[in-house]
Amino acid sequence: MTSRTRLWTAATAAVLVVPALTVAATPGAAQAACTTPITIPTSGITPRADQTTVVTGNTGTVSDTADTGIAWAPRAFGADVVSADGNLSRQITVAYTRTLDVSNAPDPSDGGARVSSDSGATFTTAPSTVPAWKLSEVGQLLDGRLLGAQFIINGALDRTTVPGQVTMPLILSLSADKGRNWTSVNAQTVFTDAQIPSNQPNPNVNSIRGVRAAGRPIQMTDGTIVIPVYFAMALTATTNITFAAVLTAKPGFTAAGAVDTSARWQFTMRPVTSNPTLSFDETAVIERQDGALLAVTRRETAPTPTLSYRVSTNAGATWSASTALSFADQPGCAVSGVYPQLAMLPTGQLVLGSGRPDNWLAISTDASGTSWTQEQQTYWNAPTNGGQWWYGSSGYTALVPTGGTRLLQFADNCQAPNGTNGVNGCASNLNFEKGRAYKIVDKQVAVLPPGLGKIDLLGKLKHGTVTLSTDLTGVPPAGAVTPPTPYGSGPSAADATSTPYWSTAQGAVDGSTAFWSGALSSNTAGTGTYELKLDRSYHLTKIGLALLPGAAAKAHVDISADGTTWTPAPLTGAAGSGLIETSGDRALRYYGLDATARYLRIQTDASSCAAVGGPAQCSMINELELYSTVNSFENEFAIPRGLADLACTRMTSVWANGDPGHDSGNGIRLVDGTNATFCDGDSTLGKFSYPGPGVSLAAASTRTLQASVYPVSITNGLLFDINGVRSSDGATGSVYHLGIVNGGRWAAYTKAGGWVGLGGAEVPLSSWTTFQVVATTTGATLYTVDSAGQRTLIGTIPEVDGVGVRSITGFSAASGSTAGIGDQAVYDDISFE
Repeated sequence: MTSRTRLWTAATAAVLVVPALTVAATPGAAQAACTTPITIPTSGITPRADQTTVVTGNTGTVSDTADTGIAWAPRAFGADVVSADGNLSRQITVAYTRTLDVSNAPDPSDGGARVSSDSGATFTTAPSTVPAWKLSEVGQLLDGRLLGAQFIINGALDRTTVPGQVTMPLILSLSADKGRNWTSVNAQTVFTDAQIPSNQPNPNVNSIRGVRAAGRPIQMTDGTIVIPVYFAMALTATTNITFAAVLTAKPGFTAAGAVDTSARWQFTMRPVTSNPTLSFDETAVIERQDGALLAVTRRETAPTPTLSYRVSTNAGATWSASTALSFADQPGCAVSGVYPQLAMLPTGQLVLGSGRPDNWLAISTDASGTSWTQEQQTYWNAPTNGGQWWYGSSGYTALVPTGGTRLLQFADNCQAPNGTNGVNGCASNLNFEKGRAYKIVDKQVAVLPPGLGKIDLLGKLKHGTVTLSTDLTGVPPAGAVTPPTPYGSGPSAADATSTPYWSTAQGAVDGSTAFWSGALSSNTAGTGTYELKLDRSYHLTKIGLALLPGAAAKAHVDISADGTTWTPAPLTGAAGSGLIETSGDRALRYYGLDATARYLRIQTDASSCAAVGGPAQCSMINELELYSTVNSFENEFAIPRGLADLACTRMTSVWANGDPGHDSGNGIRLVDGTNATFCDGDSTLGKFSYPGPGVSLAAASTRTLQASVYPVSITNGLLFDINGVRSSDGATGSVYHLGIVNGGRWAAYTKAGGWVGLGGAEVPLSSWTTFQVVATTTGATLYTVDSAGQRTLIGTIPEVDGVGVRSITGFSAASGSTAGIGDQAVYDDISFE
């Protein structure tokens, strides 16, 4: 694991410049064992199958100087949409600043925006209706609408009508069409001197010099809207001190299920963090899985801003003591950063992003946000020939989840100059690691949960290999902006029938835990049944389930071999055998499972959706995941976990790269050629083996390898080894060696006799063949397996050395020649039991 540290000179970091605000900074306490700034590795840990792992991918360009001039300080938000092909995607809007870092009143020319309708794969210029200049912070309401807050969030302050009290209009807007058009919201906050933190030097409303939206607004699952802000308070005649706060309100819902805007939203000001000599400002807030609020705040320490956190268990009314944020492997060391960002993935994984110096992210593996680990740099652009640390990328980032385990982090290449004299950013006479061009970039990130073998339920349902019987086919209230609502369109009854999203209960397996992105009850009793017939019998290892968001809910999980005789699933971590009870889900919860079944049934008890404008009796499967001992690579990213000796092998999208008819979206592709993305095949044997890091596999007298292979080309051969311990010398190596040789024929190899044909039909190119090797200490047999699970005998595989086999320990796959090139194949659904 490598790390890099910028060249530092003494300096005080400035908050994103705001009109008429000057931030006071106070040096923090020295920490003897720590570095300033804190050292953050440039790469992550080696991915393992038995632990949560952060993996970063490609860096893409969202916007550059060719179409924007200056482009820095990205803010981004997303919303679920169903694409024309019926698949869930994310509509992502990235707003950014197009001006110098100067104190000017807001103006439409200050901002630019780009939009993606394919989860960030491509971006185009946003429609002119998108008011990028006023969308400083955007979050999503429970009804699916987007809530935007202007950076200068306050209207004219009324401090004269009632002495010692301020009435403050709030500049908020709503979008019912996923970000294309916006309308104003009538909102305000009223508070008195007594509500300003008493530790402020001048704790009265007349000392307020400005209020700034400083983090993404959220709506908690109980309906409370939370907007992070900070207040600039007069310190001297020319300087200010800031304290962090949240504005909270709990509007009702209409009968149509929309957050009610007919009456003014009345917000309460709740201080979060303040100090008589230290400024606190930019804050990220998120609702954790347990329903508590987590706030991470920038504090103005010198020479660099650092981060602290607090927790609230009563919707922001009160907060725990402020605690300096640190990384688990650097306890007690202050974490440098500005403009913190928090995201919770559908898996329940919390992600924290920030920057300055350089941009980084980390995860909280216990979902509490009080301990962070696997920190790593994601994008940097520092001077290479000296200069202050704040030159280059600004450290202002944004996080947007794009799928179950995926998210994008947005950053800028260069901060705009602070003032008109071009003294920082990239407008100085320095060289930079990634050049001096202004642009917005995105970084692909995956947070992979522990465990392999996620079944692609959505892909198999769409292709008909898994079938569903359910009455969880209800449609959300008419006022909700649901996933089928296209970009630029408001809620419509047609959305309920324009795609099979509701009628096929697609929301339960679409990878999203947005409030109405689930399979909903359709009967008046509010109960439901969701029964899956899987494509084969599986040894199930884990189930992930999210029920009705934020509400106490109960579900019964049963399994069956034949769909007739059912037994409660033997779940671990659940309320009882086959019984799941939660006080309210905000993401998936995972339960252990050790059973073989082909059928799975979930029955949901009635809860209530009345609080959000839904029926009085309702239930929901917000999201479902199922895991088995069959590795279908659905959670993997770039380099598959659980395998060893990887060469010329990468993850691949099966649908996008050769076979849209396959019922599973991902696989692994072995390419023994000259494609540098994979490897130099001129001198490397493409291969992979099992088990790999994080997989515990006991030696056994019998194991069965089953896999599906899609040969693209066979020039030299596609080879397979069953590995074991030889009886003669106790050494571990190949004990059975077979392959698909040139011409598509099965063959086996022995040292004594070389290659011998095994018979059976020719293995076709560009088509899936499922095969099975039953290996024991006394022999091995090869079969092919059809779609109904019926086996056809191909032949008996002789032992490689003929010296006896003590135990079976693993398997390998490889291309046919070290020197030759040209072999290519995709592998999927691999098990070794």
